[in-house]
Amino acid sequence: MHVLHINATSHTGGAARAMRRLHSALVEKGHQSRLLVGRSIKPDDPQVHLIWDEISSFRSLRNRLQSRIGNQLEKYIGIHPWANRPALRIAETDLYQWADIIDLRNLFGGFFNLWSLPQLSKNKPVVWRMPDLWAVTGQCAYPYDCSRWKTGCFDCPLLSEEGRNIVEPTPTNWDGTRRVWRAKKDIYSRSRLHIIVTTEWMREQVSQSILGDVPSINVISNGVNLDIYKPQPKDSARQQLGLDPDEKILLWAAGGKGNYRKGYHLAVEALEEMQEIGKTKLTLITMGGKEGWDKPEKLNKVEHYGYVRDPEKQALVYAAADAFLCTTLADGQPQTALESLACGTPVIAFDLGPMPGLVFNDKTGQIAPQATAQSLYKTIDKFLAKEDQHPFMREYCRKEALQKYDLGKQTQKYIDLYEKILKEKASQS
Repeated sequence: MHVLHINATSHTGGAARAMRRLHSALVEKGHQSRLLVGRSIKPDDPQVHLIWDEISSFRSLRNRLQSRIGNQLEKYIGIHPWANRPALRIAETDLYQWADIIDLRNLFGGFFNLWSLPQLSKNKPVVWRMPDLWAVTGQCAYPYDCSRWKTGCFDCPLLSEEGRNIVEPTPTNWDGTRRVWRAKKDIYSRSRLHIIVTTEWMREQVSQSILGDVPSINVISNGVNLDIYKPQPKDSARQQLGLDPDEKILLWAAGGKGNYRKGYHLAVEALEEMQEIGKTKLTLITMGGKEGWDKPEKLNKVEHYGYVRDPEKQALVYAAADAFLCTTLADGQPQTALESLACGTPVIAFDLGPMPGLVFNDKTGQIAPQATAQSLYKTIDKFLAKEDQHPFMREYCRKEALQKYDLGKQTQKYIDLYEKILKEKASQS
């Protein structure tokens, strides 16, 4: 089977990492897999193909001029049919002809033209693995409390002055969400797409959207390499990291502390409050960059490891913690939470999105009922007070990972779905 994955990047970002995990697993199982991307930090990788190289023969003067105009318009009003105009010709490339099935990932980022979907899905089965809700909104990947995307975006609250600080991806200059939402609806009505989401919560969201009538919406969780992310003796992990074996240690990890959506500000505020009232002495350890985070921290004991790219080192850090603070305020399925569970470390998270389906009170961690620092502080306190239950919870976390998040099992689910879709298409020919 020949699988062509299309994504904004080849290596950076959560969607790219998930794509590469699947790509490597497919190759190990004897299938052929290639990546077609907008940008790559490793363009010499023989399996990575830059989209502009593949469509270079279609970049006429007219297309280049239209693209330049369309790309400028996108900055002001959102996706435009002229933007990245040559990308409309992907279906004419040798790489497309080579593929048996097309696997889409993140399609925003200035490299793809959404108007190519009807042609791409006309002759080849197309699956779209949605890591977020960008596909069904007029602008944002994470709409937070807004539900206008279900019936038609307009007057976007995340494009207001305050909302622009947290909206992802980069906001347009003007609010074009009504036009963009309608354009997406029209494109999807002329396409044949199979959707893949990572959680039942995401499936419920997509079923209420402009993609609710697609041929299939399938749930396939992210996977974890359970041979790397595995339980280790906590005392040993702390010794290797130079951490106090008797302290209560909480871990926070994400791409960047300055990303509002990841909630680091709430974690710090909650722990500072606990420190001020003289609660249990705590040490906070973190993995992730400091970009955008310039607030002074008053915590007495903090150990910042920065970006930890080595999975073995990541697993060691997870194992050293009493609990992992997954303070995300909007997500499809945070990979860090799955890695923590695989390492046997309970997760503390907010009662938002898919998190109640990942974290079960007194089994795999604790859910904070509100997304506030005070609620988080009380939940941490409640969790730490149940120290006698922690060994059971650590075992239950690993059991959950073995049953639900094994990378090999998730890869097989992709293969089974691909084969099912190909068989259905063959029977209709």
